Amino acid sequence: MQLLINDANILMDIEKLHLVDAFLSLGFDLHTTDFVFAELDDIQQEKFISDKLKIIRTETTEDYTAIFSLYDSHKGLSIEDCSVWHYTKKLNGILITGDGKLRKHVSKSGITVKGIIFIIEELKNQNILSIEDAIYKIRELKLLNIRLPHAEIDNRIVLWEKELNKK
Repeated sequence: MQLLINDANILMDIEKLHLVDAFLSLGFDLHTTDFVFAELDDIQQEKFISDKLKIIRTETTEDYTAIFSLYDSHKGLSIEDCSVWHYTKKLNGILITGDGKLRKHVSKSGITVKGIIFIIEELKNQNILSIEDAIYKIRELKLLNIRLPHAEIDNRIVLWEKELNKK
């Protein structure tokens, strides 16, 4: 089972889209870090508390050292960013983030990075969301988060509408 390490912006978007239960149903090994989880407000944290989303606790000197080393050598990234980067590398996972700077640095290091569009697509592919619901949610996402690649979202909508019309 693929291991996904989720950044705060992804969890926040999932919560705004009312997709927490659907997200927690995905057939992935879902993780985030204690640093990232602390970025969520109390209501958001409560919604994500589940045995399906594992919170990686930073407890060893080696992990703290690795996180702060990334932080010191990559200006513009937060400790939270560096925590998800570190654990994605350490656990050989896929980083799920919408943070452009983080995505750029992590991709350069050879780690696979995906975003919220991937999550919605997987919700559709794993039959957790219908095609209609996936289209609705990705359109809603486009309105909620103006930083997302609108052309990529529009391409997905066109593709999914064609898929819907074949049924």
